[in-house]
Amino acid sequence: MGSQVPVWIPIVVALLGLAGVLLTQVLSGRREARRMAEETAREERRWQREREARTHETRADAYAQLLGVIEAFDGVLFQARAIRESEGELDEHQLAELRQVRSECQHALGPVVLHAPEAVRQLVSDATLPRMRLAAMLLEPDGDRARMRPAWDAGQRGYRVMRARMRADLGFDAEPVDELFGTQPTTASSSSESTADPADTTSLPPPTS
Repeated sequence: MGSQVPVWIPIVVALLGLAGVLLTQVLSGRREARRMAEETAREERRWQREREARTHETRADAYAQLLGVIEAFDGVLFQARAIRESEGELDEHQLAELRQVRSECQHALGPVVLHAPEAVRQLVSDATLPRMRLAAMLLEPDGDRARMRPAWDAGQRGYRVMRARMRADLGFDAEPVDELFGTQPTTASSSSESTADPADTTSLPPPTS
């Protein structure tokens, strides 16, 4: 009788064994949950990078399309304005070409308005509306010639600021917007010399508030 094991000892041993099993399962579950959370976070970061890359590419395509049609628009506007300001009239081919580039510019606005941030969207109208007004004046037989040059100049200023914002938005080098209103000749926005106004020696006025 003296060597008999108390009844409570096996019970305690069994309970300790059960507690060890439960603790192992809890710790294993926590490790698995942590592993899954880390894997989910990595996957989310990967998808986020892919979404940002797709957004950047889509936005860049929209910007490039709009800038391209504005450059083409300017080439037609410049030639048409030169004719009208010299008291000439546009023929049917020139009128049709003017309507076509105006329409292309209007259609290119949609993707930019959809994908661009607000800072860029606010500048789109400053670049495009003066061109639309100038096109309307050129299409009218009795369009006010005195208002054509101011509309052209306004469009050039708006274009340069918008283009700088677009480049900054895409992470490209761009001249600071604050420096765009220094003393610079008012020329066509195109990099091509064919759309520049060689007779222009005026300076850009300061931006309006």
